[in-house]
Amino acid sequence: MPLTITALKPSHVHGDHLRSGIAGACASSDFPEAGHRILFLDLENAAATDVHRQLEEMGNKIAWIGMASEERAGLAFQPDLIVMNPDASIGNRHAFIALLDKEQFAGTLALLRPGVHFADALALAEQSGLDHVDWLDAPFTAQDIADRLPHITRQPHDGDIGDRHFLSWLIQQGRLLPNLRHEFHEKRSLLDEKIAGYETLTRLRNRPSINPEHIFAPSTILSLEIAATSLAVEAAASLLAALVADGRPVPIAVNCSAAVLAHPDFVAALPILLRRHNVAPGMIGIELTEISYSGLDGRLLESMRVLGTMGVPISLDDFGKGATNFDRISDLPVSEVKIDRKIFQKCRDGEFPASLLKEIIDYCRSRTIGTVIEGIETADDLVLARTLGADCGQGFYWGKPVPLESIVPRHGA
Repeated sequence: MPLTITALKPSHVHGDHLRSGIAGACASSDFPEAGHRILFLDLENAAATDVHRQLEEMGNKIAWIGMASEERAGLAFQPDLIVMNPDASIGNRHAFIALLDKEQFAGTLALLRPGVHFADALALAEQSGLDHVDWLDAPFTAQDIADRLPHITRQPHDGDIGDRHFLSWLIQQGRLLPNLRHEFHEKRSLLDEKIAGYETLTRLRNRPSINPEHIFAPSTILSLEIAATSLAVEAAASLLAALVADGRPVPIAVNCSAAVLAHPDFVAALPILLRRHNVAPGMIGIELTEISYSGLDGRLLESMRVLGTMGVPISLDDFGKGATNFDRISDLPVSEVKIDRKIFQKCRDGEFPASLLKEIIDYCRSRTIGTVIEGIETADDLVLARTLGADCGQGFYWGKPVPLESIVPRHGA
């Protein structure tokens, strides 16, 4: 099979032009449907991560793999374009190109040059018989990639199913936990807008915009989810220690499913983790994710009571998202209720009665339960949240989730 090589040299665009290109791409309401799925097989560094983020902002879906053991996950992502650095790993180069040939990959493979192994990888791709191979000068910008996308055919794919297959392969290869990272989203007091705490969010570093709910879907192995939740506790403890050293400690929360919270292994491990990091009572809490589960399992209630005696506060997350009602608030020993952003935004848009949301908040106050409104994105949202009488707010109005080093730079890893 003949090799088609299209040498598309990148146009080096300066920052202002790059930002305007991103803004223009985001302005189109149908861009997400027109975006591409792009897989990077490359070294991980800050510059590459920034390129990935910018391409995501343009409406594309990005995945990254860094070693040969993740190659199957990469193909499960169903990419239209693969950007490969032949120098990242000699093993990756041979194994991955051979796998593309075996799986009859129909997208475009772009090899990075210059590099020691560029010519070798190009020859290997030619021998494999891949249909579409070209090259890209390194270093490159997000705009360099975006400029070539109109010439690349979008392959048929099944959207979120591809993401779930990507996760399944990472799990099978034992690569899910090593690819988890954590960001923190601040919670603000609605009284004075001071930071009242942070929420720990688990992200998949090699699939940055994947829905966090997909990472720990109900089908996920429970022991794996317990381990991942424990990693989130460790991340929260690291941030707390940095904030304490900086003289501005606030409580940090960790998301936890009902299944994990009800498991004795997690309940036994949590106090060990807290003692190891010298966490003071009340400074690391649990946000119980609001998922559909029938009734109130006795083990869940018992676990919540045990954690309460340890000084671990528990919040009910995403209130209103699932089968939630006043009984859930009264039956669970929680210290805080977080109103789901979709409920708040429907209230803002007139689709949900503000009086009912205020009634929920007043009911919580009567039981000395704090309230947080999620999804505050504008100054008008802030005014409405204050009118409703909630204690705290959370949302992009104050900023997006960020890594530890963005909060306390000198303590960053």
